[in-house]
Amino acid sequence: MSSLWGHADFRALISALGISQMGAKVAREALPLTAVLVLGAGPMAMSGLSIAASLPTLLMALHAGAFLDRIRRRPGMIVADLLRFLLLLSVPIAAFCGALSIYQLWGVAFFVSAATLAFDIADQAYLPGLVGRPQILEANAIKETTDAATEIVGPPLGGLLVQAIGGPLTILIDAVSYLFSALFLRKIRAQEPVQPAHRQRPGLTREIKDGLGVMWRDSVLRPLLYARFIRTFFGGLLGPFYVLYAVTDLGLTPFQLGLVIAVGGVATLIGAAAVPKLLAFLPAGPGLILAFAVKTLGYICIPLAGHAMGWAPWAAIALLILQQGLADSSTGFFMVVERSLRQHRVPAELLARTGATTRLVNDGPLPFAALLGGVLAEQIGVHAVMWIAVAGYALSPVIAFFSDVRRLQHIDGA
Repeated sequence: MSSLWGHADFRALISALGISQMGAKVAREALPLTAVLVLGAGPMAMSGLSIAASLPTLLMALHAGAFLDRIRRRPGMIVADLLRFLLLLSVPIAAFCGALSIYQLWGVAFFVSAATLAFDIADQAYLPGLVGRPQILEANAIKETTDAATEIVGPPLGGLLVQAIGGPLTILIDAVSYLFSALFLRKIRAQEPVQPAHRQRPGLTREIKDGLGVMWRDSVLRPLLYARFIRTFFGGLLGPFYVLYAVTDLGLTPFQLGLVIAVGGVATLIGAAAVPKLLAFLPAGPGLILAFAVKTLGYICIPLAGHAMGWAPWAAIALLILQQGLADSSTGFFMVVERSLRQHRVPAELLARTGATTRLVNDGPLPFAALLGGVLAEQIGVHAVMWIAVAGYALSPVIAFFSDVRRLQHIDGA
């Protein structure tokens, strides 16, 4: 059993994260389903909902990181939880009063996404000071396995709840989860250092440049950031068509698709939990490169499933299950290792800014990739776009291999 479970403050943090993640996974589809089932929203309204949820990362990530490096992180996380509670609470209240509108859902999606962005950046910057740098890898592995566990349980439970009690009441459950998360965060007793009030500070723009600079100058973090951009962009080409492709082209039922996705949650949990043991004999840099390559192999299974339909429909499902196993287990591994590397190599006072930079690279390209994917799919078809995405994704291990990542032996040093 991990020694961190004897750390009361870490237990409180994991409880807060687990409860809020479970609520978010349970209600992940509740907001769009509310738009469709309660308001009768059409394609344009649903596009607006998606855009509203994705804009905060593009507009706010870097400034949020600079601001969160100026303040104590735990109070910022509590404020973000309380904001999410109040914002989501407004949806069932408005639905009960007959006043719910698509404009309110757009606003809720935007501000909940902004609060989640701030929470996630603050959380990654807060963890090293709470557990100490020697235990960062173990702590990140526990966090990732907690998130994976909620991915296994939350979406099926959420689907049942939406069918049983409707979208607005399912959103209420999500809202309450953030309230409990804030209460658990308040139980943490460790005191964060406070920046001296008299300290002369540069402007936010200068502080943003400092955060970008520390990533750019690091010969390991910089190529990993390039590889992350490649993964995000080309994954974003493929992602919007996955459900459509699985249901329309491969003929999966919603239940079969749910089972396939659940395999991914199990694989992520296994990959994240295995990180400390794997790194006992696998060098960190080559391990990351291998994980990128394994995930690329997983992505190949998606367009291959379309070819398999011609001779054995069961083979298509088997390939999608294999894809979830390969891609998500490797994701669990490299998410823990990448995050731990950053938390070891970046000074504590810059962690929020570098976390914001990583978040921007991770989420920022998605709207543009989805738009390009849609245009290409109209011209050459979904299947061809998927092969382009796979080919592009294969560049991520290549970029990491031809860099100092290849020579990296340990998380906490060269």
